[in-house]
Amino acid sequence: MNTVMENSSVVIIAKDFNISIFKPMWLIKNNIFREEELNRDVLITPPAVQIQSANFQFMVLPDRLQLTVPRQYPDAQNDINRILGGIVMTLPHTPYTAIGFNFHYLVATESEDSFGSWERTLFASTFINKLPEAEDHKARFGSYLSFDILGSRLRIDIKPTNAGNNVELLCKTWRLGQELTRIHFNFHTDVVNMPTPSESVLEKLNKWTEAFTLSQELRDRIIKVE
Repeated sequence: MNTVMENSSVVIIAKDFNISIFKPMWLIKNNIFREEELNRDVLITPPAVQIQSANFQFMVLPDRLQLTVPRQYPDAQNDINRILGGIVMTLPHTPYTAIGFNFHYLVATESEDSFGSWERTLFASTFINKLPEAEDHKARFGSYLSFDILGSRLRIDIKPTNAGNNVELLCKTWRLGQELTRIHFNFHTDVVNMPTPSESVLEKLNKWTEAFTLSQELRDRIIKVE
């Protein structure tokens, strides 16, 4: 099997962020961003703030902070703690309501000809036997599962997809339009009813690496045909 991480993200939800304070000087003064990280693409408008770094993309909307990490790199956990943790520590009284980790993976079979049978073997439910129409070789399948782990609600969403325009950046052996399976792991934690929501968010941020490692382990177990 060929697998790649399409992207990952950390999202912190709140009832209201004061976007007007997220200016470069404020971010540097509070040791949230390094000066050189703000020399690239920075977009600051009334409805949103976006900062593009070599390793991540940072975004602020009225109801959320988001750090998107396209790929794993050694300082990912430190950057998450420095940027998102730094904001939460600087703004502890913001009404935080939830935090989530997202990990998106794409999976392809070694041979494109075997993709349909592989996907059917792993993800076709038993009720498919009641639908003879789905015996068509072009039928595609997915799955959904949720359970509690790492103090979060983990939702695993598996769907068929096709390789997009950036496919060669993800895997040089894949082609545009190739059939793939996307596996999305979402670790969601509500903090609105916690005694101190900001502290709960900070505690959860420290679990990003653990959640990332777990998502890889679960991915490999999911796609293995016994």
